[in-house]
Amino acid sequence: MDTQKGITDLWIFESPHVPAGYTLVQSGLNMNEKGAGRYLAYMRGEGAALTNLVLHVAWAEPSRVYQSEQPDVNLNEGAPGVGGGHAVPFYLAYAKAAEEGDSEIIDINVIKAADSLGHGWERIPFDLNSSVAGAPPLNLAFLRS
Repeated sequence: MDTQKGITDLWIFESPHVPAGYTLVQSGLNMNEKGAGRYLAYMRGEGAALTNLVLHVAWAEPSRVYQSEQPDVNLNEGAPGVGGGHAVPFYLAYAKAAEEGDSEIIDINVIKAADSLGHGWERIPFDLNSSVAGAPPLNLAFLRS
């Protein structure tokens, strides 16, 4: 039985040097190497743990069950877009209210799209860099309890 505490908070930092209390994801990958730094870190604190994640574009706000402590942090800030201009702005949000069949998220990582997943890991099948010119395909992956 896995007794690891669930992740209670996600935060996106501009550098891989995260403050005490936060843990940088295992890969340490910059989600936005073509623009402003975007490094994902998490915290295991008191309170409800995350149960679901969603990536959304600015004009497609997530449903009311999703939230974010950083709703204005564009994962593609400053990155050049495919075909010119700026990359499509993507945002990360999460849910803490479990729906039927959901369990706590106990680990999260940013991975290269070609990477294979370890046992029990799930991939969000969306390329974080799908609209970024010349950037490697990356996905979010997570592990449930």
